[in-house]
Amino acid sequence: MQPHTAIDSADLAWAFASLCGLLRVPFDSRLFLQQFPPPANVATIAQAASALGLQLTPWRRPPRELVHAEAPLLALRGAPDGGARLALVLSADSGALLVVERDAGPRSIGHAEFCDRYDAEMLMVAARDEMLEKADRALAARRFGLAWFVPELMRHRAAWRDVLVASLVMQLIALATPLCTQVVIDKVIVHHAQSTLLVIVAALAMFLVFNAALGYARQYLLLHAANRIDAVLGMRVFEHLLRLPPRYFDQRPTGTLVARLHGVETVREFLTGAAAAALLDVPFILVFVGIMFWYSVPLTLVALGAIAILAALSFAVTPVLRRRINRQFLAGARNQAFLTEYVSAMDTVKALQMEPQLVARYGRNLADYLRASFATRHLSNAYSVAASALEQALAVAILAAGAWLVMTSEGFTIGMLVAFQMFASRLAQPALRLASLWQEFQQAAIAVQRLGDLMDAPPEPWALRPGHAHQAAGSIEVENLSFRYSAEHAPVFENFSMRIEPGACAALLGPSGSGKSTLARLLLGYYFPTGGSVKVDGHDTRHLSANELRLQFGVVPQETNLFSGTVYDNLVLAQPHASFSEIVEACRLAEIHGFIEGLPQGYQTTIGERGAGLSGGQKQRIAIARALLRRPRVLLFDEATASLDRETAEALGRTISRLRGKVTMLFIAHQVPESLAIDVTARLEPNRPGLFHELANATSQRAARLAV
Repeated sequence: MQPHTAIDSADLAWAFASLCGLLRVPFDSRLFLQQFPPPANVATIAQAASALGLQLTPWRRPPRELVHAEAPLLALRGAPDGGARLALVLSADSGALLVVERDAGPRSIGHAEFCDRYDAEMLMVAARDEMLEKADRALAARRFGLAWFVPELMRHRAAWRDVLVASLVMQLIALATPLCTQVVIDKVIVHHAQSTLLVIVAALAMFLVFNAALGYARQYLLLHAANRIDAVLGMRVFEHLLRLPPRYFDQRPTGTLVARLHGVETVREFLTGAAAAALLDVPFILVFVGIMFWYSVPLTLVALGAIAILAALSFAVTPVLRRRINRQFLAGARNQAFLTEYVSAMDTVKALQMEPQLVARYGRNLADYLRASFATRHLSNAYSVAASALEQALAVAILAAGAWLVMTSEGFTIGMLVAFQMFASRLAQPALRLASLWQEFQQAAIAVQRLGDLMDAPPEPWALRPGHAHQAAGSIEVENLSFRYSAEHAPVFENFSMRIEPGACAALLGPSGSGKSTLARLLLGYYFPTGGSVKVDGHDTRHLSANELRLQFGVVPQETNLFSGTVYDNLVLAQPHASFSEIVEACRLAEIHGFIEGLPQGYQTTIGERGAGLSGGQKQRIAIARALLRRPRVLLFDEATASLDRETAEALGRTISRLRGKVTMLFIAHQVPESLAIDVTARLEPNRPGLFHELANATSQRAARLAV
């Protein structure tokens, strides 16, 4: 089967649920389906196995040898729709195999029938060794740098082997041109050997064609390997970015992060450019140097002296170049952050007539960037000119010294001088390419360094294996909570306690700065308490992985983020496995179904970025439907009515009240709509942490009385 062959997501979940049951590995279908949304394919099998700590071993033996298998096997067969179906091979004997598929009981299949129905290659599945898992975690935790690419490069040994062979043959062919030139000048022309000249020219023509073919093949292999590495790097960077904690994004402007991500492109361009080819040519310089010494020691020393001067120039320029590249990156990142921030707030810019100020500020930022870029390019250009002048000086020096040797030495001929000049050029060209690549390398090194800030940041705890048994309850318990954002900030909470029973509707009120939204972020695991605990269904949020914790919540924020696409696309983001009927039911509960049906294309109506064209109330109801689709145990409304008018807020309150008793709800707001039926109320006061404990106790007692 090809890696891109489609697999039904339900089939995939069933297969791994069964395998985990057989291998005694914890499995939670909600966690699994949330991590692997459709469409799934054959390549997803390896990703899922790795995430669950399972080891896959290809099995290519005949079915009769399955009796020796020590673990269950995963088999694939073609489906009528062109995709693949999964089956488990549980056991085998000399005549038949015990096979089970989803929606079908175990059945015995003969060897011949099995070979006809299923793919020849199967996967033996076993629980991964704990030591190997620790080694993989240690490998993943290593600091990001240029050394990160070494394991990825080594995965393509066959390609590098072929590239090395092609490079060796190309360099050997390169030896033929100077030697043939020497023969033509010293032998053919002198003796008027026309037939010999034709043979040499024909041989050189063949060498040129062969060399061009090898050069094309080598570059193709380099591009293929580099693209594979680029794909791995791009995916890992983006996946790691999404798993970073929210506080990482709070501390860095969006534009700066985007600029850091551009470093992936810089590294890719370095790898897929002439860098690898030039580096592969370096070892063959020693061959040319050896031949040049055989021709003439003095001339070779002249050539090596020029190369030494070029190397010294490179090392002298490097620290200055790195500083200028770094300054250019910072200026570009600042400009990117400026653009991202103000373009995303264009309504505010227009309302406050900030255009003249922003044009002036952008002009200053652009001027700073252009100055930094000019300084970098000016230094690079001066270095390139100096290197080119050095190459020309080398050619003149060899010509002069070589001509002197021809005139004063009987053993050094004109043909040898021309051949030596060609060998010296073959020596100088890789050196000059390396000099140019040295500048590109500095840019790539800076990009890797900047990416390291992102890649070395510790991600949120994440696990596909459930660590706790969760009951569909939805209780929230805050015990003696203390929290501050940093040592420089005043405490937001101090000995604050409250409890919300399953199914209750609680309201957390208070003015701005009292800590309401902070409590929501603590519940979602964006931050952790500095003292006390926050528990969901009796489990401390510090002991739950991020994906396991947030799977319990459906969140309706103050500003609903809708994305470019259709209404359906925005809804299904919350639950990719949801059927259309489930989406409609969630919209009915959120009382937005009628409005969507009235749109020109209904659920397939395209909406603009951030929900352009929809009112605040409509976007909030879509957010509620999206939250309900997740089938959460707790619905969290964080200032969900703050930007709505009174009538819309009251209508939204009535909608939320109809969900009362079906799910635990926490409504965070400055004030609660009168239409919202509240079981528990707590009020927070800013800068008065002593009141938190008093109010929390009262809230806890009321919660106990009103528990469902």
